[in-house]
Amino acid sequence: MPTDDPPRSAHSISDESAAAVGAFVHIVRDAFAALGRELIAIRPTPARALFATQAMLSVGLAVALAYAFHLSNIWWAAISGFAVMQSKFSACAQRGVHRVVGTIAGALIGAVAGPLIGDVPWLFVPLLGALVGMSVYRALVSDAGYAWVLGGVTALMVTFEAHRLVSAAATASFALLRVAEVVVGTVACVAVSALFHAGVQHYRKLRGAAPVPRAQAASTVDRVDGVNAQTVTVIPSDAARAVQALDAMHVARAGQIALAMRRRLAWEGAWSVMILAALAYAWNLPGFAQAMVTAVAVLILPASALGKPTSKPVAERMIQRFIGCLLAGALSLALLPLLGDNPFACMLALCAGVWIGCHVQTGTQGASYVGRQFGIAFIMVFVQDHHWSSDPMPALMRLEGILAGIVVLSAVMAAGALWTARRTPHAAMR
Repeated sequence: MPTDDPPRSAHSISDESAAAVGAFVHIVRDAFAALGRELIAIRPTPARALFATQAMLSVGLAVALAYAFHLSNIWWAAISGFAVMQSKFSACAQRGVHRVVGTIAGALIGAVAGPLIGDVPWLFVPLLGALVGMSVYRALVSDAGYAWVLGGVTALMVTFEAHRLVSAAATASFALLRVAEVVVGTVACVAVSALFHAGVQHYRKLRGAAPVPRAQAASTVDRVDGVNAQTVTVIPSDAARAVQALDAMHVARAGQIALAMRRRLAWEGAWSVMILAALAYAWNLPGFAQAMVTAVAVLILPASALGKPTSKPVAERMIQRFIGCLLAGALSLALLPLLGDNPFACMLALCAGVWIGCHVQTGTQGASYVGRQFGIAFIMVFVQDHHWSSDPMPALMRLEGILAGIVVLSAVMAAGALWTARRTPHAAMR
């Protein structure tokens, strides 16, 4: 008996496309609204001001040290000084270790594999995809996820440069410089965080530790040792057992969804990087290294965002990254001709840009990722390779790479959603 499945499937796909456009507009509107609210409330709290000050000094010290050591890519050291900073010293130190270890591992992989496959596109392209797929998946399941991200990104960049350099010695030199830049920025960041941590501890010691209220102490004991520090034996009823069984089912279901999400994100990252690598191989587009890094960065979601089978968290991160990068690029390109090669003025502008990014990043209005991406993009565009310069071409190339990565990843996600819709035309809309 004939059915009307094909028309119904096409109609379903059309509805999903319209819903996707509506969701996109909604996310963009929310991101700009959140950013506006954050900028209006420009007065920071002491905690936010402290974090922004540490990040600002960390980036400034990283740039100064990179110039002192005559490093090739000053902006990579500056980004490390920004990205490693955390509100607590212990978290900053741990993140710094992960960044350095991941970078060293990725540099070794790229330095060994790059010269072997750089001129073999049928190996070069799929290997980059495999590296990214594994890195994204492990970053989403491992406690050392940041190390996996940096390892994958570094291996990606070194292998890509090996294709362009066509020399094992030049590739090894690039990998070594990449490690040096990351180490310099990370050491600068951890040193600034340690200094502020020691200063805060000393200040609190001088003021004297405030006594803990008895009610708070009792509450702490209750949470640790049980109700009123007593041992209570509870025999679950049938209803309680049913609730426990239902909770276990929900946990198992959430675990299955999270696993499927990790696999999907890994595949999306792998396909995006393979497309970008093929384009870069065919047309020798150096800015596409940043595009490949972008395709990885937006896929690293927090664990709380993996419990639902939806692409909305990634879409939000892509849009917020796009907005942050676009604003940072526009501001940087406007400032570069005005400041020229004046080191003092450029350093002041860099510190101001980092401060603004940190202020938005630590806000509560929903534009945190915009602020973080603004800070990273501002550093990438504003800090030149070897010296302060008003030449806009390096800045435009990096910004173009970031935007290209977002476009390609968006196309891959859209193709994946369309494929899923064709296979399950009657599935409920997410």
